[in-house]
Amino acid sequence: KEGKDPNIMDMDPEKSYASQIKGRDDDEKDAGPPVKDDPSYAKFFKMLKMGIPMGAVQNALKKEGKDPNIATLDPEKPLLVQQKPKAKGAKKPTKPKGPKVARKRLHWNKIDESKLHEDSFWNQAKDQSLQLVGLDVDNEEFASLFTSDLNKKPVIPKKDPDADAKKPRSKQKVQLIDGRRRMNGSILLTKFKVDYKVLARQVDKMEYIEAEGNEIRGMMQLLPTKDESLALRSYLPPPDAPQSEIEDSITKLGECEQYMAVMLDVPDAKDKFQAMLFRAEFESQADSIRDGTRLLIQACDSVKNSERFRKILLYALKIGNALNTGGANEQVTAITLDSLLKLAEAKAFDRQTSVLHYLVSIVQKNDEDVLKVSEDFIPVKAAERVSMDSLSQQLRETEKGAKLLKEVVRRHLPESDPAVVQMPEGDEFLSTAPMGQFSLSAASKIQSLIVEFANAKSNFADLLQFFGEDTAMTAEAFFCTINTFVAMFDQTHKELKRKHEAKERKKRIDEKRKIREQEMAAKKLKS
Repeated sequence: KEGKDPNIMDMDPEKSYASQIKGRDDDEKDAGPPVKDDPSYAKFFKMLKMGIPMGAVQNALKKEGKDPNIATLDPEKPLLVQQKPKAKGAKKPTKPKGPKVARKRLHWNKIDESKLHEDSFWNQAKDQSLQLVGLDVDNEEFASLFTSDLNKKPVIPKKDPDADAKKPRSKQKVQLIDGRRRMNGSILLTKFKVDYKVLARQVDKMEYIEAEGNEIRGMMQLLPTKDESLALRSYLPPPDAPQSEIEDSITKLGECEQYMAVMLDVPDAKDKFQAMLFRAEFESQADSIRDGTRLLIQACDSVKNSERFRKILLYALKIGNALNTGGANEQVTAITLDSLLKLAEAKAFDRQTSVLHYLVSIVQKNDEDVLKVSEDFIPVKAAERVSMDSLSQQLRETEKGAKLLKEVVRRHLPESDPAVVQMPEGDEFLSTAPMGQFSLSAASKIQSLIVEFANAKSNFADLLQFFGEDTAMTAEAFFCTINTFVAMFDQTHKELKRKHEAKERKKRIDEKRKIREQEMAAKKLKS
């Protein structure tokens, strides 16, 4: 309580405190490293640090023939120091034991007597005539009600054994892993309701399971780490123990620990989960690559084959040359596609009409069909969001996953299978296992995707060459330029159409007003 060392009571009262402290420090230095760093016991104190119950750690010590009480020692002090017998010194004087009584207290609020008025009730109550003289109080009753002898063992009422049997008992689960990891894992496993033994067998044989990729990925992340495996194996009975004893120990574990315990005996569990995850996500990955590749091919064909877009380029080139050269012979013969975006920036001297407005008006006068250019570029709008680099990365990851799948299947085929003996280097042996059959099918689809992607790259390269664009330009940048210009072109056409309609409306109103004026003038002449 006073912040002093309680071990002082074990020292020799005839010697100085400093000499005994110095000697004890020297003994600790010579006694070796702290017990938590002792090679023989370090892993047990690490288990305690991970939150593994003391009982489980002591059981692990017993299995290795060590003293289970070592787990209760101070981890910062050497083992030899803590096992030394205590020095004989003066014994702490014992106080005579008297009856200890606990009293019920009334927690009231006191009034300071100095603040009481002399005529107050409480000052008057001090008068002897107001005291409760001759009050009938049963002291034994008072003591039985409001005091309790602490030295006397309380009488515990007997319980009906049948009543206890009827009450459901909440079993305390053994917890061996980090609390947050255990909680997140339990949530996932609760959603994915499955018998863990059945799941372990399915993983071991790499069978198809009805689960989404995220669920399989979550179960793979819940596989026990090295430290968690050590804690679980220390808690569980040895492998040669009766199966009933092993199963009973597993049922005492929490939900997440049960899953980990079952997965301990699945060889290469992570690689097998990777193979199952690849299978679960393969079709969606293949569809994504195929859809992106075909969209790029369609967009390339749409831009290259659009007659309307070609005419717009020629109109823009003619107008630009007229502006820049004034009809001189030094005319530009080709422009980059991003030059089309600058048509909206160049303004006439009225500061309202842009070159793009003029271009649209010229097209409208000469070839109205060209105004429908956006109808040619429907696939181009979606192609702007497709990245060829991303498709290439997806394709490489898919190839890598298929390669891993083959290796895992090859490693875990039965050694007695004649296919393994006769064709160790080929892929034909894969057809002997369900997962191997899938790997062959996936490899065929991947080759088809590779061919389609190569065609898309070739088409886009031809498109850049066709329009004279930089070969380093990405597909996103190219199609974004096209889409931006077409959107500006359509918007400008709508603006001109609104202005034309407003002009025509004003013209009709003026004509009607003129007719009314003429009619009124005619009536006046008649009158």
